[in-house]
Amino acid sequence: MQIIDTEDCVLAQIHHVDGSWNDINPSGEDGELDPKSISQFNHWLSHLPAVVTASVGNSTRLMTCSFDYSQLVKAKDGSGAIGAVRKSGSSKFGAQARFQQAEGLKAMVNVNLVFNVASQLLAQKHLADINERLQTIEQKVDAIQMHLKTSRFAKIRTLREHLHIIGILLESGAEITKDTLQNLAKNAQEVRSQIIHISEDITAADVEIERFGPVSWFGSNDLRDELNQKIKNIERLQREYLMGMKCLLMANLILFIKNGGNKEFVFTCENYLKELNDENGVIQKWEKTKRKVTYHLSKMKPIFERAVSSQANALQVERRIKQVDNFLCIEKTQIIQMNDRIKAAQSPQIILEIVGGKVKRGRYLN
Repeated sequence: MQIIDTEDCVLAQIHHVDGSWNDINPSGEDGELDPKSISQFNHWLSHLPAVVTASVGNSTRLMTCSFDYSQLVKAKDGSGAIGAVRKSGSSKFGAQARFQQAEGLKAMVNVNLVFNVASQLLAQKHLADINERLQTIEQKVDAIQMHLKTSRFAKIRTLREHLHIIGILLESGAEITKDTLQNLAKNAQEVRSQIIHISEDITAADVEIERFGPVSWFGSNDLRDELNQKIKNIERLQREYLMGMKCLLMANLILFIKNGGNKEFVFTCENYLKELNDENGVIQKWEKTKRKVTYHLSKMKPIFERAVSSQANALQVERRIKQVDNFLCIEKTQIIQMNDRIKAAQSPQIILEIVGGKVKRGRYLN
């Protein structure tokens, strides 16, 4: 069975699977539906036939009418229309409407109904994952806060704190109000403006390294310290940028689920991910910067210094580069996981055990 909208877009698919629950359902407790969700599923399923009946054929009954509804004569009591049509410009009846049994109708359900189910039921696992991610972000913020500019990081921290509060609400099963969601969207926009500025600063920091002069007559210690300082500056900016982007992705995922599947938030997430992976994005910029640093190190050969000393200083810079690489690798992995979660939230899959027309238990498959 497919549930589609009026444009034939599939909103949900229901498949029947033969066999016992223990044979079909994978082992493990993760992803099990809670009793509240099972109850809501039973409530939704009980209304599905009536909703389908009311939606098919764009009419209120399983019939088609030979005249448009607006042409029919309105009943005197105002409760509907009768099966007659008046002549144009006259009060006389000109025709009688003909009704026929509808054939080949599709089960069309209002899109808001399906996304309401996604918001109330399918969000359970995704929101639980969101809360887990929020806790991870909070730990990282506490760990790196001393290394970040407090003034600019304040808005990112404010958004993170807002997300933390929402995480507590999700964990307790409390309702998230429209005002809370509106404030979340507003905070996300403010953080977005900060992130754009941070991205511009990263570009400027990359240019500084590109213009770095590795020539020295008497020693490479100063060159090493200067390069390390520039790399440290880029790392700080990258941490601010990626922390902010992860908060934005998380905020838009929550807004997508809690606003009935509004595609605006999906498109926004997709744009953020494209920005991260773009050839001029933070990750690709860092790859170019690494190559430039390697080039500078190859030229760092002071005349009045032993080669072993120059090599030792170069190794210190290379170790600093590897530290930044490790950080970016972890961040990229988390962003990929968040991208997968965004995709899963758009097309969640659930297996249900239905006995006697009632949902007995269920489990998330993604």
